[in-house]
Amino acid sequence: MEINFNRGKLLSGIIYPEFFPITKEDIILNVGCGDGVQAVIYKGCFKSMVGVDISQGRLAVAEKLAEYYGLNNFSSLCSNVEEIPLQEKFDKIIAIDIIEHVVHPERLISELYRLLKDNGRLLITFPAWHDKWENLFRFSGRRILRRKGKTVRLSGWDPDAHQYDYDLKIWLKLMENGGFRLIKSRASTLFPPLHYLGLPKFWFANKFIHGIDNFLCQRPILRNYGQALVCEFKK
Repeated sequence: MEINFNRGKLLSGIIYPEFFPITKEDIILNVGCGDGVQAVIYKGCFKSMVGVDISQGRLAVAEKLAEYYGLNNFSSLCSNVEEIPLQEKFDKIIAIDIIEHVVHPERLISELYRLLKDNGRLLITFPAWHDKWENLFRFSGRRILRRKGKTVRLSGWDPDAHQYDYDLKIWLKLMENGGFRLIKSRASTLFPPLHYLGLPKFWFANKFIHGIDNFLCQRPILRNYGQALVCEFKK
């Protein structure tokens, strides 16, 4: 079965089980699940997972991916993540690369709090230096290498575009205001997104390099200078 999805996320996603363990008894909500690669990354580690995304097309890919990898405990729900039509409480929630895409981050945080069980845990990421590196690469390509830009901006709200470039302190304050308590954090990687330049993701694929990167990503100061800040919060 040929499935068109972001295969690079399967590789870079190895950091999440290393940082945020899930047990076979956990019922998981995956908010902004996209192609559903987190279900594959955590395969065999959860009782059930519901993937929520606004794109029906991406959810179709997620369902095909789950079928391909033999995941019979994954289901999908098409919804704006600012107002999720669920009442069930979840043991743990995953919200990777999503909060910067919504129009009202506070509403998303409120939904995460509502749907998480008391003392439940939340895995969430916030953009740090990824956008800055991406903008630098685009600037260099256009001004130095004279390449034509490929980015197409849609009018109104584009769910695929980043809506905010807040400082990390602001993101963390929003979470605190929403009732969450930070447990721990780390950088996703200190390497810039070199795959935009056509390079393979050796910083995840090479175990030795990944081990060094992993160690540095957890240092108190350096953790804020990665592509994204990966956080675990408790309700």
